Amino acid sequence: MKILVSYDGSEGAKEALKYALELKCNCDEYYVLYVIPTIVGISASFDSYIPQSVYEGQDKTANEILEKAKKVLEKDDVKYELIKASSNGEEIPKIILETATEKGADLIVTGTRKLHGFSKLLLGSVSSGIIAHAQIPVTVVPPK
Repeated sequence: MKILVSYDGSEGAKEALKYALELKCNCDEYYVLYVIPTIVGISASFDSYIPQSVYEGQDKTANEILEKAKKVLEKDDVKYELIKASSNGEEIPKIILETATEKGADLIVTGTRKLHGFSKLLLGSVSSGIIAHAQIPVTVVPPK
């Protein structure tokens, strides 16, 4: 079995990775995916210049997040691949599902931030988006 773990460094993501590693006796390989979110302007009609340093900062953050996941994975001595993807204007759940398909994953494990109200409306729910469109099983792990 191949497991894709959607990982963003949040508490929910850390719990998701921990949960996925509990399945290691059934898992041949882990794919740990971090999707770099798209930077959006204030409105659709607002053209803005985003300095290269912002993109470099996002890339650095992505590397740091995946490095932390790597340390956890190495302790468990499992076969894994770290994947960094840019959303490029696409919704994050779509990128996660496309990557799962490309890698032939049998299961997606993701965390949740338990967003409510305005936060959920503004930020959306990655886990809900994954569940709504997945063609393979999805496990959603809450933060502690």
